Amino acid sequence: MAEFKETTLLLQHRFDPKAKQHYLNNNLSVLHCHHYLTLYTQLALDAGETKLLADTAEDVFLEMLQNYFGQHAVTELSEKIELGCQYFAAMGLGKLAVDYLGEFAGKVRMEKSHVDEGWIKKWGAFDAPVNYVGRAYISALFSAVMGAGRGAYSVNEVESIVMGASQSVFNVTRD
Repeated sequence: MAEFKETTLLLQHRFDPKAKQHYLNNNLSVLHCHHYLTLYTQLALDAGETKLLADTAEDVFLEMLQNYFGQHAVTELSEKIELGCQYFAAMGLGKLAVDYLGEFAGKVRMEKSHVDEGWIKKWGAFDAPVNYVGRAYISALFSAVMGAGRGAYSVNEVESIVMGASQSVFNVTRD
């Protein structure tokens, strides 16, 4: 008989009133603010530093996911993927759906994207994808699930909400 196992992300929120900082599972976090995310994405674009933004985000997300999987003894591929999608939503970044995730390639859909939604509210549609943080998260998720290091995966946004698509679609390849 088949057994059904529900996968639920465990979150501990802590606020340090002295430092005015929020923590999720002991990771310093800026809780959902698509306007803030949109503004620093625009700043990175203006400064020509989108790679720095993405690399920094990937470092943080990879460590966060690896720590969570290790602390909760998560070893099953499907469970890691589900928890990774739940974590993305819990941080207020949107809604991910992983169509497939393999060692060398994958495909992810972002059905909701708070950075795209914030961008559209502030400035309207744009002629290029702006979800550098989302791409970094997806790369970190693939690395954490497959046991690879940061930068092991390249993520290409082939459809983008900010460009008018109903959802963003990301192709992932192993570097």
